[in-house]
Amino acid sequence: MLGAPAVWDAIADTYGRDVGAFFTVYAEEALRLVAPDSSARVLDVASGPGTVTFVAAPHVSRVSAVDFSPKMIEALRARAEREGVRNIDAEVMDAQSLGFPDATFDAVFNLFALMFVPDRGRGLREMRRVLRDGGKALIGTWAPIERRPFHKIVFEAMAEALPQIPPMAKGDLQDSKSCIEEMTAAGFRDVTTHAFTASARVDSAEHGLQLMERSGAGFAMLRKKFGEEAWPRVYALLLEALRRRIPEGGTELSAEAIFSLGVR
Repeated sequence: MLGAPAVWDAIADTYGRDVGAFFTVYAEEALRLVAPDSSARVLDVASGPGTVTFVAAPHVSRVSAVDFSPKMIEALRARAEREGVRNIDAEVMDAQSLGFPDATFDAVFNLFALMFVPDRGRGLREMRRVLRDGGKALIGTWAPIERRPFHKIVFEAMAEALPQIPPMAKGDLQDSKSCIEEMTAAGFRDVTTHAFTASARVDSAEHGLQLMERSGAGFAMLRKKFGEEAWPRVYALLLEALRRRIPEGGTELSAEAIFSLGVR
């Protein structure tokens, strides 16, 4: 399941490198919407390798990054050390039980991870608890698959190449109404949503499959399911299916996000 740390540990070494630039665009927009001041203390929940963390760090006093994947936190700490970023701390932590006192942060971010939290309401309440009065929380989720060609071609290729695998269920929090309702139920006020779309260049079917292999947690689960002996055959089937969807000269693929912003 994608809610297990080991699944994300398996891609921690390549995730930030292969999709970092794409997700940085979303992180920059998230930071623009929240607009923390230079004295702010910020929390990045389910930080992964630190996409939001490193975007926010030059603009605020301190960023605390937490993730349930030990390998993701290792990758984040290694990057901070390598780049000499001194205003970051990073800890392994469950989003449903944040190890911080009440009213610690001025802003809290959770980008594209709330859907993997088993008890989303508890996770949202924890985010609110650690915010100071007037502090802001931003949740990033994905719009419906029809507005995300970047992901849609992957799901279609997998369905064609591996029809024995059950199709991925519709994701949660893919509409503004649900996002507003859940944040409001957790105690946030003045909740608003903002649509934002970014695109990434996929140079070829081979490049697309490489991105899937190196940065897709579901892809890592798939590889484990089939086993190393069968994997070359599965890989070839996926590549053939992607070649029918990605032009030989490559293409730009977009994905629409929903940013939900609430105040404590």
